[in-house]
Amino acid sequence: MTPYYQKGGQTIYNGDCLGVMSEMTAESVDLIVTDPPYNTGMTAESSSTWLKNFFDDSYTDEDYLKLVRGGATQMFRLLKPDRALYVYINWKKLGIWIDELERAGFKVKNTIVWDKVIHGLNYMNYAYTHEFIIFATKGSYLPKHKEKGSQHWKDVWHIQRAVDTKTDSQHETVKPLEVLYPPILHGSEEGDSVLDPFGGTGSTALAAKNLKRNSIIIEMDEKYCEIAKSRLAQDLLF
Repeated sequence: MTPYYQKGGQTIYNGDCLGVMSEMTAESVDLIVTDPPYNTGMTAESSSTWLKNFFDDSYTDEDYLKLVRGGATQMFRLLKPDRALYVYINWKKLGIWIDELERAGFKVKNTIVWDKVIHGLNYMNYAYTHEFIIFATKGSYLPKHKEKGSQHWKDVWHIQRAVDTKTDSQHETVKPLEVLYPPILHGSEEGDSVLDPFGGTGSTALAAKNLKRNSIIIEMDEKYCEIAKSRLAQDLLF
C-alpha cells in the first residue's frame, strides 16, 4: 500500500477507503474525524452550473449501507481503545450512521449540532443551516484538553460556514477548519494520529497539521488527492 503523498507526518492514500483501511494495522490511530458522503442523490453531471464542482454523491440504498457498515466496522478496528470518533452527517443519514456505528461496537454519546449561520441548499423548503456531528467512543474516554468557557463543550456550535475560496471553488462541500479544530483538540494530543477515511481536499489533514498532529486521509478521487497534497505542501495554514 503505497501512499499518494507522505511528508512530515501527513499521509494521503488514493483509493477506496474500505480497501485501504482493510490493509491498515488494527488499533493504530488515536482519533477519527470524518465527513462521509451524505448520499444526496446529486452527481457532478446532474448538478446545476453553480454547483459544477459537486462530487458524485449518489448511491443505491444497498451500496450506501455497504459503505456505512463497512466503514463503521473498519474504523472501529483501526481506532485505539478508549478513543473517540466524530462523523459529520446530515439529518437524513443520521440514523443509519448511528445504527451502524453501534453495530460495529462504538458507544454513541451525543450528536452535536453545527449551526452554520449561513444557509446551504434547499432554500425552498426551509434552507439547511445546520449539520450533525456524531460523537462516539470506543471503550472509556476522557477528553485530552479542556477549553474553559468554550462553546465547544456544548452540543450546539455556532461556526459560520466560511471556507477558503480557492479550495471551495474546487469542491462544493469543504468543511471550514474552525469546525474541525474542536474534535482534534478534544480527542488527541500533539503527535497523535488522526484518520479521515473520506478525505476530500484534505481539510482534516490540514487542521491536524496546524495543531501539530499526524494525519492519514483516504480519498478515491485523484483530483482531490492532488488538491490535498498541494494544501499540505504549503507553509501557509489555510
